[in-house]
Parts: sequence; structure tokens; C-alpha cells
Amino acid sequence: MAKNQDGITIHTRHHRDGLVEIRAQMFVVTRYAAFMALLEDSPNIPNWIDNVSSSRVLEQISPTENIVYTRFRAPWPVQDRDMVTYSRFDQPPGALVLTIEGASHAYPRQPGYIRIKAVKATWTLAKLTNGLTHIEYIAFADPGGNLPDWMINKLSVTSAFNTFRGLRVQLPKYQSRTHPEVSD
Repeated sequence: MAKNQDGITIHTRHHRDGLVEIRAQMFVVTRYAAFMALLEDSPNIPNWIDNVSSSRVLEQISPTENIVYTRFRAPWPVQDRDMVTYSRFDQPPGALVLTIEGASHAYPRQPGYIRIKAVKATWTLAKLTNGLTHIEYIAFADPGGNLPDWMINKLSVTSAFNTFRGLRVQLPKYQSRTHPEVSD
């Protein structure tokens, strides 16, 4: 366990090349459609995903799949990062699962940004009988460039925690929203 605060727990495990994979989780009252509406509200992404400066859908492949371009602010003196991802969600019985993987080939490198690579993440939401929803996020990404592993790993924990705090603040604003591909 790397952090346990405000009902948010962050675990790490060694992944490869000295970097860690993050597992963040919390329990909240939410609907699946609200979560997807929040996730698809690109202009609002910087308000809850840590260090994001902008995000936009490059291509809507199907109602449940897209290609997304995201830019991240990095603390000085580190250079800003960007990433291109393919995401797909589905609803197996009793859950909502969103998988994300790197898709750098889908958009050219941008000047002034280091491309985040080896991106792989999964959001899993599961409703419980007590009215709460368990949200779990498992992710690994290589930020590229010449950053020391200890710094990357520390920032991964901090960023996941701050993202979950932002998620907790933003989700209530989306509870009345619907999504054409999501059933609650």
C-alpha cells in the first residue's frame, strides 16, 4: 500500500524496468452513466485528472470506442507530456469496464511534448448492495524521457490520488446525466 487517505487507497506493484503499476480504488455513490458522462466531457477533464492541460477525442470509432489525445503539464524542469490512447467500454453483468491502451501511431508527435508510451489502464465500476459503487483503476504508463524511476513512481502515486479526489468532487455533478450506451 502506497497511500490510504480520505477513503482512497493506492497500491503499487513492480511492473518492469523499475517502474510501478498503480491500483487506486474508492467507494462512492454513482451511476455508471454518470461516470461515462464525466469521462466523455473532454473540456472538464483538466478539472479532475491530475496534471491534464487538455483532452480531446480524435476519432469516435463506435459508440463504445474512441481515440483520445491528452496533454499533461509537468512540473519544472520536466518537459510536458502527451499521449494518444484507444479506449473501449463494455458492461459485463454487474459492472462497467473501460480499457485504455496506447495508440501513439494514431496521431503524429507534437513539438514541445514527450510522448507517453506503453500505456495500459482499466477502470472497473461495480455496484454493491449497500448503494455504493466500487471504482478501481489499474494503470501503467512509461512517461518517456530521462526521468529517474523513483520520481516517476512517486508522481504516479500522487497523481492517482489527486485524480480520485477530483473524481469524487466531479461525479456528483453528473448524476442526472444519461448515456445512450450505458444501462444502470
